[in-house]
Amino acid sequence: MANIDTTHIRNIILLSHSGAGKTAITETALHTSGVTSRLGKIEEGNTASDYEPEEQKRNSSIQTSILPCPWRDHKINFIDTPGYADFRGQVISGIRVADGAVIVVSGPSGVEVGTQQMWEMAEEKKLPKIISKVDLENIFILDGFSKFLVF
Repeated sequence: MANIDTTHIRNIILLSHSGAGKTAITETALHTSGVTSRLGKIEEGNTASDYEPEEQKRNSSIQTSILPCPWRDHKINFIDTPGYADFRGQVISGIRVADGAVIVVSGPSGVEVGTQQMWEMAEEKKLPKIISKVDLENIFILDGFSKFLVF
């Protein structure tokens, strides 16, 4: 990666309830930007962020991963966090260094308890937020999330 000054580096944390698709988003970004030559799959245990044997066994993140991704003249450090509440300390560590948050919502499941908790954590840190993965069929997002849509 070329030398990039600090004004062109962004730390973006991905937050959600477990299983909403944070790791899949980072895999797509890494592949699209050319960092990886193949698109890793959680169920195959070959993603860039879930490299520990326990994560591969569970098909779920248990620790925070930092994934540098060059994009145009910038470097985006994706902070892929676990969604299970048991690993909330990992989220707290990652959110401290984040410049912004992507709140990932599973379209079919809609807003879950973990989604609301993550939103509130990002609010406490006054992070700018966007919501991702709401373009699927059978979306229930607006029923439980409208009170949070105050940017």
